[in-house]
This record gives sequence, structure tokens and C-alpha cells, in this order.
Amino acid sequence: MGPRETCDHHAVGTDLHAGPTWSAIAARLAPARSYWLGTSNPDGSPHATPVWGVVLDDCLYIYSERATVKARNLALDSRAVIHLESAEEVVIVHGHFDDIGLPGDTPGVVEALSSKYDAAEDARYLPSHDESFDVLYLLRPEKALLWSLSNYEHTQQRWAAELNPKLDLMGISNSD
Repeated sequence: MGPRETCDHHAVGTDLHAGPTWSAIAARLAPARSYWLGTSNPDGSPHATPVWGVVLDDCLYIYSERATVKARNLALDSRAVIHLESAEEVVIVHGHFDDIGLPGDTPGVVEALSSKYDAAEDARYLPSHDESFDVLYLLRPEKALLWSLSNYEHTQQRWAAELNPKLDLMGISNSD
């Protein structure tokens, strides 16, 4: 992986062992078919849209066409929120989506997307079959909220990314 494709996320808080790890959060994100992505329009109003994505080596990738509202919004402000479709088993992640270029430049991600979305009718919506999908994003998470509605009081969890000076030196800062 290149520097902009590196995930380095750690739990923080008063008791580092009490909260979820980023790996545990990524594992909960991984099996979802669709995610809801929230971005900000240029006037500051919210924009929500469903997206497909894949978790590979604890990193969440999504893709799009640069001409879409979500891609134009992310080009102006990479801050976003992404969450599972479920209101029963909740995972909400706030962070930045970094543009890492064309999907074809990261073949492992394109292959993982094709494996995940393997129904015949899915192919036309994948970058492996449609070159109009011309941007791949990597989530740089900052914080996450998790809970199970059936046991809300006992399952609420929070996670926050630790600022990483090594990533700051590479131009990948959690403090943008």
C-alpha cells in the first residue's frame, strides 16, 4: 500500500481496553451490502446517499463518479459520516474520505469489490465493469459510535482515532 492507502487507527480514551478497536469496527462494517454516506453541500446543507464499498485490511473504500454530488462535495470538503443501513445494529463513523485516484490503480480493492458484489446484476455497478466510476476513496476515520438497539444501555461504545505524527509527516493528518 502507498502512503495514502495506509490505515493506522487506534482506540483512545481513559481505558484503551474497554472500547472497541478499529479492527472490530471494520469487521462490523465489512459484511454490509450498502452504506449511507453523508457529505456537506457547498452551501453547508447535508447530502445523504447510499454507496457500496469494501473493507480490505481494516480499511474502508468506496467509489463513485467524479460528476456526482457526493464526489463534488468530497472534493470541496473530505469530511463525511458513513453508517450501516440498520437502526438495530448501529455503526456510525465520522472521518475524511481521501481521494486515492482511479479504482483501476488499486486492483486489490477492485477485486475485493467484485468478490463482495458477485451477483450477475451487480457487475454493471462496479468499477471493474464500468469505467465511468473514476474515483476511489479511502476512509480516514476520526470517531465511531456503536450500539445494539435491543440492549442500548449496555452496548453503547465510542471509538476515537489517535493522532499519528507519522501520518502527519506524510500529509495524512487526522486533524484536518
